[in-house]
This record gives sequence, C-alpha cells and structure tokens, in this order.
Amino acid sequence: MTEATGFSLEKFLAYSDQLRINLDARPEVVGLVFLGSAADTSRADQWSDHDFFVISVDEQAEALRQNLDWLPNFDLISIAVRETDHGLKVVYQDGQVLEFAVFKDSELDTVSAGEFAVALDKCNLQQRMQARAEKSISKPANLKNEFELFLCQLLIGVGRARRGEQLIAGQHIRSWAINNLLGLVRLTLPPVEGTEALADNFTRYRRFEKQYPALGAQIEAAQQLPLEACARALLNLALEVCGEALSAEHLQQVYVIHHRLGWI
Repeated sequence: MTEATGFSLEKFLAYSDQLRINLDARPEVVGLVFLGSAADTSRADQWSDHDFFVISVDEQAEALRQNLDWLPNFDLISIAVRETDHGLKVVYQDGQVLEFAVFKDSELDTVSAGEFAVALDKCNLQQRMQARAEKSISKPANLKNEFELFLCQLLIGVGRARRGEQLIAGQHIRSWAINNLLGLVRLTLPPVEGTEALADNFTRYRRFEKQYPALGAQIEAAQQLPLEACARALLNLALEVCGEALSAEHLQQVYVIHHRLGWI
C-alpha cells in the first residue's frame, strides 16, 4: 500500500468485484468486460482508472446510462458526465475515476477492444470480445505516409504560428506532428526489451516512455520549447531516428520544408 495516496491493489480489486456482483444481480445486464489496467491489474497504480464495458439487453441500455445506481458507492459520486452516446466518465469524492460504456447486446459486434478481461458472461462474451480485439489491431504504419504527413504538419504549424495563430499551431506541431513522429519511431526502432506488449492498439502515446525512455524524454523536452524551435527539434529528431530508412525523395522533401521556412 502507498500511504501517501491511499492506493492499494486490494481496494482496486474489491471495487471490481463489487461492480461485478452489482451487475450480476441485474437481469437486464448480460456482460461485464474490464479493459486496460482493470483487465491487466499488474499495471494498476494510484492513477489507474476503472475502464469497462457493460453489455445490456437492447431495450435497457439507455436506462443503465441514465441511472447509475448500479455503481458501487453510488452516493459518493461527485461527477457523472456523458461523453459519447454510449460512454460516461465518473469521478468519486476521493478522486477515483471510472471510464465506461454501456452497449446493447446487438451493438457488441461494432466495438473496438484491446486488452480485456471478461468478468460477467451471459451472452458468449469471451468469444465475441476476442473477435473484436483481433479486428481492432492497428494496421501497420507506412513510413512514407508517416514521414510526409509529419513534414506537412510541421510546415502548416509553423505557418500558423508565424501568422499569430498559436493555439492551432500548437495542435499541428505538439500533437499531430508528434503522433506521426511516434509512428516513425515504432516503425524504425525496437522498444526496450521486455516492453513489446505494452503498445496500445488505440493510441501511440500510451506507455511510449516505458518503451522508448530516452526518446520520450527528448520529445518531451522539445515540447517545452517555443513552437518554431519545437518544430525544428522534432524534425532533427525524426531525421536521426529514421536515418538510412529515408530515401533521396524524403531528403528532397526535407529540403523543401527547410527552404520554405528559411531554416537553411
């Protein structure tokens, strides 16, 4: 137990167990699936959320989204906000966070899933979730596309910054370009040995620092720079990472960006 935070794995697991018990008692609920660190509890820590899917008979799903009295410690909820048609975020008074979605049974074949653990199964859920997880595996990135999109985001972002549109420029440089850069890293460099399984199906950002600690620190340092300096640092890092994987055409494209921005 971590005294400073009050976190304990036992408490985390106890919440999961109580949630399963509560939902098992509801005849309209046919399944419960834990996701992320709620599925792989070896990764749970003081900042872990309870991520899960609830599967309901079709006509009762919206009622479960509207009335959350099936959640453990319902009277201690501080925030309960609808995020999507299916999903909600909940925060308890002690800061515990839930991120979950309630699906109709007939909608299950449309969901995306990565790491999961079935806790309640009254609808052949294990087999169906396995099929969804296999279909949700990300398609391999393409170096040509990733690199060219990366260059485009930097060029557009710096242009926006020079125009005075700092907020959208930051999106291009510190978010969208970095997303492409992370794709380039994953394409060209192996992660730290033993961390291969930590990759996330849905976002390149999750657990990147654990797989590529040195590069994660360099990218974070670049993000702290003013926008144009950040863009230049990211481009230099991409050239270093990709190295000989870049063709003569790629290097010509880099020249175009340098020339247009006056970085030569």
